[in-house]
Amino acid sequence: MAAYDEVDLYSGLAALHWSAYDEPAWDHDFYKRVVGEAGGLALDVACGAGRLLRRYLQAGLAVEGVDSSADMLAVCRRKAEAEGLSPVLYCQPMQALDLPKRYDCIYVPCGSWTCVVGRENAQEALRRFHEHLRPGGVLAFNTYWGDWGDFDYNAPDKPRVYPTEWAPHVVKELEGDRRLVVDRRLMGIDPVQQLGCEERRYRLMEGETLAREEIHAGQNHWYFKAEVEMMLRAAGFADIQVTGDYTDEPFGPQHTGTIVFVCRKAGGDVRL
Repeated sequence: MAAYDEVDLYSGLAALHWSAYDEPAWDHDFYKRVVGEAGGLALDVACGAGRLLRRYLQAGLAVEGVDSSADMLAVCRRKAEAEGLSPVLYCQPMQALDLPKRYDCIYVPCGSWTCVVGRENAQEALRRFHEHLRPGGVLAFNTYWGDWGDFDYNAPDKPRVYPTEWAPHVVKELEGDRRLVVDRRLMGIDPVQQLGCEERRYRLMEGETLAREEIHAGQNHWYFKAEVEMMLRAAGFADIQVTGDYTDEPFGPQHTGTIVFVCRKAGGDVRL
C-alpha cells in the first residue's frame, strides 16, 4: 500500500475543515489538568488551529505549539491574534522534532500520533518527545481503539473493493452563506500493517454555487494497548498509565474507543 503525504489531509480546504472544529470538546479538561500538574512549559504537538493551545494560553498556562501543516499554523496565528494572543509556533513533523527548548509536558491530542506515516517514524516521534522533555517531564496522548475502517477481524475473508464509493462525511457551516461539504472514501485497509488509507473530497459552496473543490488523502495506523506500551518503553519512558475515554479508569472494554497514555521521562519529581 502506497504511503501518503501526512500533511496533505491538513492542507488547503482540508485545513479550513479542521479549523472549523474549534470547541473545547471532550479532551480539553483532561489535557489542561495534565499540563497544569506538570507545571512549567508545555508543547502542543499537532496543535492545528490551536483549539486547545489558545484556551490554555488564555488560562495562563505556558504552552507552545508545533504542527507539520503550515496552513493549519496560519489559521492558528490568525485566530490567536484576533484573541490578543501571540503563541510561539513551529512548523515541523513530530518524527523530525528539533526544537531549541526542553519541556515539562508534551501532549498530542486528537489521536494525531497515529497519523505519522510508518511505524519507524511513529517510534522516532516517541523518541523525539523523550529527547525534548526535561527530566521528570510528562508525555500524554491518545489513540483510538477499534478505528479499523471497514475491516472486521471476525470476518477477515469478507470481500472488499477499493476505493469505496464516495459517502457523505460532514457539512460545516462557515461565514455568511458559505459551507464546506466533505465526502469520504476508503482507499484500502491493510490489517497486517494495521493501516487504513482514505481520500476526502472538499467542496466549498457559496449558496448553491460550487466555489472550489479539492481532494486530499491521508492514512493512519491503529495500535493496540500493549503495542504502544512497548513502544513507549523502547523510547525510554516509564511510569506508563493507560486509561479510557479521558477518565481515571484503567482502559477496558467498557470504554467507547479512546485509549489515553500518560508517562514520564525518568528523573525529577512529577505527579501524574
